[in-house]
Amino acid sequence: MAGESTSGAKAPSTPRSLLTSTKLQAIRPDPQTPVVLRFDCTVDHALKVLSSQQILSAPVVACSDEDTPDDCGDVIGFIDIRDVLLSFLSDVSMSKMKGHSMLQCMHALEAAGKSFGAKKLQELPELGGDGTFLLDTGMAKVSVMELVHNGFLYPRETKAVHNGEHSRTVVHRVGLFNKAGHITNIISQSDVVRWLQHQQASLGNLRHMTAQQLGWADKQITSVPAKTPAIECLDLMRRSNFSAVAITDSTDSNRLIGNFSVSDLRSIESEHFGSLALPVGEFLALEHGLEYWGISDHEQVQASPAAVFAHKRKQERQPGPGDSVGQSLVTCCPQDTFSMIIDSIVEHHLHRVYVVNDQGQAVGVVTLTDLLRKVTEEAQNG
Repeated sequence: MAGESTSGAKAPSTPRSLLTSTKLQAIRPDPQTPVVLRFDCTVDHALKVLSSQQILSAPVVACSDEDTPDDCGDVIGFIDIRDVLLSFLSDVSMSKMKGHSMLQCMHALEAAGKSFGAKKLQELPELGGDGTFLLDTGMAKVSVMELVHNGFLYPRETKAVHNGEHSRTVVHRVGLFNKAGHITNIISQSDVVRWLQHQQASLGNLRHMTAQQLGWADKQITSVPAKTPAIECLDLMRRSNFSAVAITDSTDSNRLIGNFSVSDLRSIESEHFGSLALPVGEFLALEHGLEYWGISDHEQVQASPAAVFAHKRKQERQPGPGDSVGQSLVTCCPQDTFSMIIDSIVEHHLHRVYVVNDQGQAVGVVTLTDLLRKVTEEAQNG
C-alpha cells in the first residue's frame, strides 16, 4: 500500500533519512540474467534481440571472435533504441526528404535501413552511455541517495562505445557487475520510483504538493500534430535532446491525443524503418494494432460507406487521451498531488505523464527523472 514501509522496521521520518539510510541491497530487483550484446554484432541483430525481449537497452561487451557474450569481461557501455535510431538519422538526409511524397520517403528509408542494419554496433556514431556501472559488492555500502544523485541525475562518467560522440547528462539505468567483470543485474529509474511509491510516509509534505506547486504544470514540452511524419518527430527529438514528443490532433484545438517516445519503438527492426515515413498518428496506431481515422484527405475514401460508418461510431463514443492512436494515455491535472502522480506512474508502468488542462491540452509533463530529482532536492534541503 502506498505510504507504508514494506519492511517491519519503523519507516524513516524524512526524505533525507530515507535516501541516506537505505542501501541498494534493499531495492535490488529480482535476480536476472541481463541480455548482453557483443560490440561487433550488427545493428540488425541487436534490434532483433531487443525486440524479442521487449526491452529498450542492453549492455555492450567487447569480445574476441571465439568468445560468447557470457565469456566477455570488458563491459563498454549500454546501447538503447534511441542511440540506434539517432545513428540511423545520421545516415538519412532529412533535407533531401523534404518535398517528397510519403511513398518516396518510405522507399528511401527502407533502402537506408537495409544498409544501416548491416553495420556493426562499434561503427555507430551516436552510441553514448545511457547507463553507468557499479561493482555489485558495493550494494551493502552505497545508499539510494548516492545511486540517484551520482548514478542517475549527475553521473560522473557515461562511457561511449568506440566512435560514440554523446554522453548523457541524465541516465536511466545502472549496471551491476561482479569481480569477473560480468553484468549481474540492472537497476533502473523505474525500480527506484517503484520503491519510493511504497515509502511515501517518509516523504513528508512533498507527497501533498500539487503538480502546479512543483512547477510541472507549466513545464516546456515539445508537441507535433498527428500528421507529422514519424521520422521528423525523431529528428525533432534528436535536435531538442528529448526522449518523447506529445502528439496533438490536427485541428486548432491542439488537444493531446498521444505520446511518441522511445518506448513506442521497442519492437522496431531495421526492416521496419520505411514505416517511419508514415504520419506519427498512423505509425502509433499501427504499432498498437489500430486503424487510425483522420490521415486520409482523399474525398473518395472519406465518402465511402465504411468510412462514414467508422466516423459515425467515432463520434458516438467519448474518446479518452490516446484512444485514436491505440494508446491508453494516462494524464494528470495541475491540481493532482505528487502522491497521485507517482501512484499513476507505478500502477501503469509509465515513464512519464502529461499534465493537461480542462481543454485536454498538454501544459506540462512529469517524468521519472522529475520525481527522483524532486525527492533528492527535498532530501538535500531537509
